[in-house]
Amino acid sequence: MSGPNLAVEIMQNMPSASVIASESEPLRHAVQSALHSAFFRVFGSDDVTGVELGGALKNIYAIAMGMASAYNVGENTKALILTRALAEMSRFGVAYGANPLTFLGLSGVGDLYATCNSPLSRNYRIGNMLGKGTNLDTAIKKLGQTAEGVNTIAQVHDKAKQIGIYMPITHALHSVIFDGQAPLGVALHLMEVGFRSDVEFVMPHDVSNEALEDSLNDDTEDK
Repeated sequence: MSGPNLAVEIMQNMPSASVIASESEPLRHAVQSALHSAFFRVFGSDDVTGVELGGALKNIYAIAMGMASAYNVGENTKALILTRALAEMSRFGVAYGANPLTFLGLSGVGDLYATCNSPLSRNYRIGNMLGKGTNLDTAIKKLGQTAEGVNTIAQVHDKAKQIGIYMPITHALHSVIFDGQAPLGVALHLMEVGFRSDVEFVMPHDVSNEALEDSLNDDTEDK
C-alpha cells in the first residue's frame, strides 16, 4: 500500500487517497472496503512491484528537491526535477518487472509530488539541510526521524550501476552525500550532458543518441 499519504494531513481529515496492490482481486476489494471513508479513498492495482518501488524511489528525489530548495530554485527547476525523477523511477521499475504506467498513478507521480513539495517530508528536510551545508550525521540527528531515502540512494545507485540503468539524479546525489562532492557543481554537470527523449518508452530507442550520451559520460568520468 502506498501513495501521497503524509500522516499529519490524514490525521487532520484532509482528503487523501492511496493505492493497494495485490494480485488478488478479493483482497484488494477487502482492503478498499475496510479503509474507505469520507476523507480517504483507496484505489487498486495488481502491480505489486511498481507500487512498492514507487513508494521507495520517491524518497530519493525528495532529498534532491529539498537540496534544490536550499538554493532557492525556481518553478522551472522544480518541474525539471519532478519530471526527470519520474523518468528514472519508471526506468528502474521496468528493469525489475514493473508496469511503467503504474508510475503515473498515486504511488508514482502522486507520492513523488507530495513528498517533493512538502516540508512535512522527512527526506525533503534532510535534503534541505544538506543543501545548506549541514553534514549528513548532523542532519539526521536534527531530524530525529528516519530518512529512508539516504539508504535508498546507496542501494539504488549500486543496483543501477550493476545492471546498467541510466539514473543521473540518483548517481549525482550519491556523489554529494557519500563522495563529498559540491552540490552546485554536481547539479551543473547534470545540465551539461544527455540526449534522451522527453518521455520514457514513447520514442524508439535511438542508438546514436544513446552512444553519444554514453561517450559524454565516459569522457566526464575520465576527467
